[in-house]
Amino acid sequence: MSLKKWKKVELLDLADKLEIHVSNSSTKAKIVDAIDKHLKELDEPLDLKEFPELATYYEESAASSEDESVSDPAEEGDDLKKTLKTKVQDAAGAVADAFSSAASTLAEKTGQTSEDDGEDDNESEGELQLPQGTPFQNWFSNLDFQRVTPAQGSFAFKFNEFMQDVQTKTWETNENIQEALSTIPAVDFVFMLIEAYVYVVSTHFEFSTQKPFVNVTSGWQEIAALVSFWSIWSLILPVFVSYYINFIRYDLPEVTVDPMVFHITKALLALLLAQWQPSFASEAAFAVKEVAGDVSVAEIGAHWFRFALTEWKLQLGLLPFILACAGSALCLYVL
Repeated sequence: MSLKKWKKVELLDLADKLEIHVSNSSTKAKIVDAIDKHLKELDEPLDLKEFPELATYYEESAASSEDESVSDPAEEGDDLKKTLKTKVQDAAGAVADAFSSAASTLAEKTGQTSEDDGEDDNESEGELQLPQGTPFQNWFSNLDFQRVTPAQGSFAFKFNEFMQDVQTKTWETNENIQEALSTIPAVDFVFMLIEAYVYVVSTHFEFSTQKPFVNVTSGWQEIAALVSFWSIWSLILPVFVSYYINFIRYDLPEVTVDPMVFHITKALLALLLAQWQPSFASEAAFAVKEVAGDVSVAEIGAHWFRFALTEWKLQLGLLPFILACAGSALCLYVL
């Protein structure tokens, strides 16, 4: 089985056994390239008793080397085309020489006499002198097209190579994008972008095609309260819990945050916030004290907490719980 079909965890484990230093954040393609380069630089294949997982790799390598040793039919076809082109050019040269010799012989046998008198000669002075010779000689061209060679300079435009480069670069770009998005951190980042847009951007920002392109419909205090509340409950607390409750560190010591614990914690916190009801009596008491100008810092913080919690329940609902469950299922599939 090709190394590209291995899971990232298996590739990291093999790299550790081979004592290849690769970062856990490296992409799967980079890990595969590092392992393949290390195996090709070895003087002899590894012992399959110690590395049984490399048996299929060595079999495929041997098969590919046999395929490369066989002559390429495309190269043979190119050689045949060059040979035919040379023969055609030689035949064209022979035909041109035959036409040239025939024209010379015809010119020698056919004499061109002038019957014009002296007056006609005087009248023709200053006029355009037409080429002398037979019509066949005047028509025949002595250009040697064998000297015309295809453009081979550094500025020659080769359309087929250009199209091949476009296809290759498009394929490489597509693979890089696929490799970047096929990781758990990338999926988590997309989930967080969705939450942030629904919770903060969609209700407190307006976008238009005219200047100013972005309009803020709420004050900075409201936006700061929402961003702080979302960061704590959706990011900081799950990271804190999954850092200390980390089961994957036994298999991957470089992973400091357990992704499965991260998503489970996030799902539980989302359920807690969905059931948490803000106190409207406390909010009414805060409004009275605010009018009187007798509010403490703790009461101001509690007010903004109730505001952010109410916005969470109205805008997000169970969306964080659903995304956390999807992330947990992804961890089960990948890990």
